[in-house]
Amino acid sequence: MRLQDKVIIVTGGASGIGALYCKGLVEEGARVLIADVNMEQGQSLADSLNEGATTPRALAVRVDVTSEADTLAMAQAAIETFERIDVLINNAGIYPHTDFVDITYDHWRKVMSINLDGAFLCTKAVLPQMKKQNGGKIVNVATDLVWVGLASMVHYIASKAGIVGFTRSLAREIGVHNITVNALAPGPVIPPGPLNAHSAERVASIIGQQAIKRPQRASDLVGAMIFLCTADADFISGQVLNVDGGLTNH
Repeated sequence: MRLQDKVIIVTGGASGIGALYCKGLVEEGARVLIADVNMEQGQSLADSLNEGATTPRALAVRVDVTSEADTLAMAQAAIETFERIDVLINNAGIYPHTDFVDITYDHWRKVMSINLDGAFLCTKAVLPQMKKQNGGKIVNVATDLVWVGLASMVHYIASKAGIVGFTRSLAREIGVHNITVNALAPGPVIPPGPLNAHSAERVASIIGQQAIKRPQRASDLVGAMIFLCTADADFISGQVLNVDGGLTNH
């Protein structure tokens, strides 16, 4: 219960890795606001997290992270329901694969708008409350690909490199308010289930380059994310924590 009664906003929290973050945080005693464009999945997750609880542990709010109005409403909902905001996890994002010559400007802007502008808008929305509390934590989701690059993902990796710069610079600026800013950089998460021959070959190649010789699963990220949200990380700021089995060294 390292996060007892801490209020944590998770963008893109309705499904996938975001949902695993929400579940892990609630298990540690946190109260979570699930911010997602998919309200049906968000509400379903909130209902499951609240089952058997005497007080609400989760609240689902429809949020488009590219909308300033939505992000401001998100922060207000957290304050009205839980009375504070302790942590913001900027997890919402898209992960496209497109050859550079086929990336249109509209597609480029969509990736930047969700992955980078969304983190900016959500952070702007929660910052006044964190300053008022004289404390808080912001955790941005980057990727270990910013250290190595990868073909057909220029727009995605550029947006996540922006997240790294955003993290480092913002940490310098708002540390005076006792607010930490860090980033979690996942490696390639391998989905469970059978793989086709091409995918299996690619996964085997990745594992061969890792220090830990097994596939990375989504659950491998949860403990690191929880750590960055706890008091154990109070004196860590402006850092990028790689979680990729030693695939990259940074």
